[in-house]
Amino acid sequence: MEKTATVRVDLSRGVGDRSYDVLIREGVLEELGAGSLRLPDAESYYVVTDSNVARLYGGRLRNGLSGQRRGRVELLSFRAGEARKNVGTAWALASRLGALGAERGSVILALGGGVVGDVAGFVASVYKRGIGYVQIPTTLLAQVDSSIGGKTGVDAPWGKNQLGTFHQPLAVITDPTVLGTLPRREWINGLAEIVKCAVIADEGMFERISSLPAGFDGSSGIPVELIVGACRVKAGVVSRDERELDLRAILNYGHTVGHALESSSGYRLSHGACVILGMLAEGWIASQMGVFREADYEKQTELLLRIWKGAGVTGLRPVLSNKKRLLRFALADKKTTSSSLRMSLPERLGRMHTTKEGRHKIPVSDEAFVRSIDYLREALRSQR
Repeated sequence: MEKTATVRVDLSRGVGDRSYDVLIREGVLEELGAGSLRLPDAESYYVVTDSNVARLYGGRLRNGLSGQRRGRVELLSFRAGEARKNVGTAWALASRLGALGAERGSVILALGGGVVGDVAGFVASVYKRGIGYVQIPTTLLAQVDSSIGGKTGVDAPWGKNQLGTFHQPLAVITDPTVLGTLPRREWINGLAEIVKCAVIADEGMFERISSLPAGFDGSSGIPVELIVGACRVKAGVVSRDERELDLRAILNYGHTVGHALESSSGYRLSHGACVILGMLAEGWIASQMGVFREADYEKQTELLLRIWKGAGVTGLRPVLSNKKRLLRFALADKKTTSSSLRMSLPERLGRMHTTKEGRHKIPVSDEAFVRSIDYLREALRSQR
């Protein structure tokens, strides 16, 4: 069983080598604070985190780095929650950096979950026209997904992640031991993304997840090899398609419907819960289109419904009842083209479907989207 691994994101092609490593090791956050793990050189470091993580790890990391005489180390935090992933938060952080005298040689340390990583990365990409940052993810979702790949951004009233940039981190430092403080909601968030990675690229990992005990939701701990496996899937895709010209779109499986649900709920529904529903709906669409092999479609549906049953999600009915609103959010999604829905759909477990032209973005009708919401309502009703 893997307890430590280094996954390379290879971006050596093109102009400039922006490659970096994802280090996954239990206890590595303590190593960082103790000085036994070297950070990229910088004039000063700015630990950006949220109010929850600041209490748990922020002060310890700042004090540990300060004690190593690394130069100036500051802690900047904002109120936790998806609702704070907005332009106002980014502006406040940038203003604080300016007031503290942060320069081009400074490095931001994004310590937290996906919201922290996205906002801190976005600020790093635009402050002084770009400064370096390191991702230090503290949630399962961030460790297996959002910390890798250089996508940064904030939400807007018309949709999720509508303002953002591609800005690759200098490194990703992942410590699975910090996951013990996560509530169930955050475990479900990450588990959804691990399942997604398995469906799109690793049938063996899908079978490993399916073999976990009934009722498993991750809150009792998740095998480190699943974290490493998901990181390898994402790093491999990003290395081949950094800017989502085509292949990287497979990482959006479940996210067209999922983001529409998340946005329509006003972000009350968690990202992971919405991605589970998104994979159920988009898997159904793929099956109805004759794209998804039936036996594999049934395996995916069984696993997702099993995870959903233990998720304890409430408040879904009013979101699913407004199909027109959901369609509007889906059409505003970044994956659409000329107001036409595009989805990445599975062909079988571990393999995504392509068009005759070899493209991974599959046209989907508005009608199919609406019918998939009806399917979700029926599927979830049967689980009561």
